[in-house]
Formats: sequence, structure tokens, C-alpha cells
Amino acid sequence: MASNVYVFNLFSERVGNLTVNGYPAGDIGGYAQGGGVPVYTPASRSVPRTKFAGDSTAFAIGDNSLVIGWDSFRGSTTITIPGPAGGVSLDDPLILLLAVNNALLLTTRGYVLSSFPVQLGHPMQVATEPDQD
Repeated sequence: MASNVYVFNLFSERVGNLTVNGYPAGDIGGYAQGGGVPVYTPASRSVPRTKFAGDSTAFAIGDNSLVIGWDSFRGSTTITIPGPAGGVSLDDPLILLLAVNNALLLTTRGYVLSSFPVQLGHPMQVATEPDQD
């Protein structure tokens, strides 16, 4: 039985188009600012894990390309998911924290497995129709 990667957006802007290995994984809200404790609450999305890359949205063991479509700009990185040889069972859920300049992969017990630099680029362009005058 495979588990999931819980992806948290640590930035104040919404992720409008998260893709994993070219497949859409959905949106993630920006962190919420509350008046109580905690002050900042990150939004998250659950993405399945698989042993091998396939033809659907999932994190597989090994390298996974990730595109993060924040509202103002786009980030991209490659997330490496360790396998059993790296001490992580496919049944173990993982946490992926997305910040503007870095992504951190952790176990649910709080151990950092790895960090990955996020490359920043221009916002994703949306095609629009020219004005009809």
C-alpha cells in the first residue's frame, strides 16, 4: 500500500497550478493569517506516492520534476524521493515544505531527508483573446 506526500505552501500567495512530473496536482492556497495561535497556517495538498513513475500525478521513488505556479511567479525544482535503500518505506507518508527559494522533504517524525533549491521564473502565461474594437 503506497502513501502520500503532503505538500505545504509556505508562501503567502496561492499556488494556482502545481505539477508533478508534468501532471497537474491541483492548487494550494497561500498561508492563512490568523489572529490567534498559530499566526500563520500553511495550506496543503496530498499527492500520492508510487514505486515507479507512471502516467498519472504521483511522486515516484527517484527524481520528480515539480513546477510551482505561484500567482506572481513560477518556481521549479527536482524532488528526489528516497526508496527503501534510503531508509524510507513506500508506506511512509512524507512532508514537502515549499518555500520561495527552497523545498524541504521530511518524514512525519520531523527528520529532514533533503533540501532542494527552487529556481524562480516568470509567471505562467495565460493566453487571452485580443480586444475586439
